[in-house]
Amino acid sequence: MKTRKRKNQAPRKTMLIVGANEKEALFFSQVRKDARYSNLSVEWAGGESDLEKLISIASRKRSSGKFNEVWLVFSFVDLNVDVETVKRLIPIANKKKVNLCWSNPGINLWYLFHFRGANGLITDSNSIDNAIKKEIPDYKNTAKYLRTEGLDFYQRICVKDNDANRNARAYNEAVENVLGLPAINYIELHLAIIENCGAANFTQNQRTIGM
Repeated sequence: MKTRKRKNQAPRKTMLIVGANEKEALFFSQVRKDARYSNLSVEWAGGESDLEKLISIASRKRSSGKFNEVWLVFSFVDLNVDVETVKRLIPIANKKKVNLCWSNPGINLWYLFHFRGANGLITDSNSIDNAIKKEIPDYKNTAKYLRTEGLDFYQRICVKDNDANRNARAYNEAVENVLGLPAINYIELHLAIIENCGAANFTQNQRTIGM
């Protein structure tokens, strides 16, 4: 009787996402749980608001946890940073092997792109929230929401991830020359998650929520 040869599979790389804000950590914790990514870890930076210090925190977490790849997720509005500050710190982050993932003004821009694009530059976070509420009436741009009524928030929008990527690309092309930097680079993080963790493993119920 012939024995079946087992293919040698390299172990998946371990990946860490550090959320500068608790909202970001909670959102990507939902991504990790709902998509069943066993080699993805998500942590909150604990309230630090200085971007350079956050880069150092993420770097230490990468080393102490022996992660292959680490991403620091932050928003311009929460850290009160500008484009020049981020551009100055990108080389420092690269040196410390920390990938930066930002949104300008905030993570709610990424949520919005799941439902629609933008015709012009968006700088007002409140207007973004109001647009999202038209799609998800109980939505609130708070960490408490993601822990309570919005515990299934990612399940509600995950079926539109491809729309979000497409809308984010179009928006960046339109505003990068004005801002001097892409407004949002969640696309790169999304691709890194797929590369390191594989395609999301949703149940049928999860696929149909929000459709």
